Amino acid sequence: MPISPVIEASGLLWIALTALGTFRLTSHQVHFVPWVQIAAQGILFALACLGLGIYLHRTKLSRRLIWFSVGVIFFTVLVAQLVHPWVPYLVPTPLAAALISLFVSLPMGLAANILVALAMELTGPPLSGLITLAGGFVAIFCVTRLSRLSDLAIGGLEIALVNVLIYGSGTVIWGGFRPEALLGVTLSGPLTALLVMGLIPLAEQITQKTSPLGLMELLNPAHPLLELLREKAPGTYHHSFNVADLSEAAAEAIGADPLLAKVGGYYHDIGKIQRPEFFLENQRNGVNPHDHLAPSLSKTVITAHIREGIELGRKYGLKEDVLQFIPQHHGTSVIRYFYVKALREGQEECSMDDFRYDAELPQTKETAIVMLADGVEAASRSVENGARLEELVEQVIRDKIEDGQLAEAPLTLAELEKIKKAFVATLHAMKHGRPISFPKTVK
Repeated sequence: MPISPVIEASGLLWIALTALGTFRLTSHQVHFVPWVQIAAQGILFALACLGLGIYLHRTKLSRRLIWFSVGVIFFTVLVAQLVHPWVPYLVPTPLAAALISLFVSLPMGLAANILVALAMELTGPPLSGLITLAGGFVAIFCVTRLSRLSDLAIGGLEIALVNVLIYGSGTVIWGGFRPEALLGVTLSGPLTALLVMGLIPLAEQITQKTSPLGLMELLNPAHPLLELLREKAPGTYHHSFNVADLSEAAAEAIGADPLLAKVGGYYHDIGKIQRPEFFLENQRNGVNPHDHLAPSLSKTVITAHIREGIELGRKYGLKEDVLQFIPQHHGTSVIRYFYVKALREGQEECSMDDFRYDAELPQTKETAIVMLADGVEAASRSVENGARLEELVEQVIRDKIEDGQLAEAPLTLAELEKIKKAFVATLHAMKHGRPISFPKTVK
């Protein structure tokens, strides 16, 4: 990624943290810190921001996520400076670690937690750095298992418990116990949970990433977009649910995000809502409108479901991390049926590239999995039983690799092997055999 946004973000964060450390607020007045202490704090903040900048430069975070991380860190430290003089330790300092872990990455959340803890140690009351560090680790653990609102409530209580234990142990060792401080460390846990809950919708809009709670809502079959898909394109609806099951199993097998992969499977073909009759799985009574269209026009109609799907997804509030499945699940693959049809109709001058999707190659493990699951599910419809499933899955994945569709996906060969096994196991479950008849009586 370009180094300039990293330098800008790290530099501004260093300036902001150093500026916040130049004074101490009390409930009555402002006390300015001696310049020697300011310089020392500036050096420590500079080292921390330098480490953060090096990490950012080595990752592929977007400018949007970089500035989101910087803003959350600064906001947390600023609120701490304003609140500590009135109610010591009440500040929800684990907020930065929780939101950044949830919407950026776990390593970035850990880095933010250390940076905020350093800021609290240098500018806050005694033990605030240690309490921030411990509470942040608990918050990170909480958001990594987040799947429902009650998880946030439990996480808030866990943060409160850890804060009380750290504060109690610290004051026993170093002294300085204050009842109002104990109240602050106790309430900071529930306050953190409430703020995370309230800020999740705003963070989703800023980062264009969907939280686990948002993903769970998208899995609800009663979601308006899924209901519309079921009504307008029932064949695509059932195909999408099969793709979602395949994708979830494969993502779990390689340690990717199974929840995001499943949601991507649900919504990857929503563009077919606009013209469902032009897609094979929705056609009835043998009526195929492509029989009366030129292959080039058929290709235009088919590929339009990418653009129309993105437009429809944005209309219904899907974020970019879900929308990316729509253009990336086909990549630049060839619509072979219409290419072969064009050759049979004597269009020998046509090129295979004329019948490719003009879309994006998969950029993540999850979008690559959905691309493979989409191909495997479509191909498996021609298989009556599980006898040839292994061969079929192997062929679909090999074709995608040879066509360059996985060239930008961060998948290793070992992960592709695990994906194959997960697909085969899931397809066997989908096509499991049934007894031909059941006994009418039991002897």
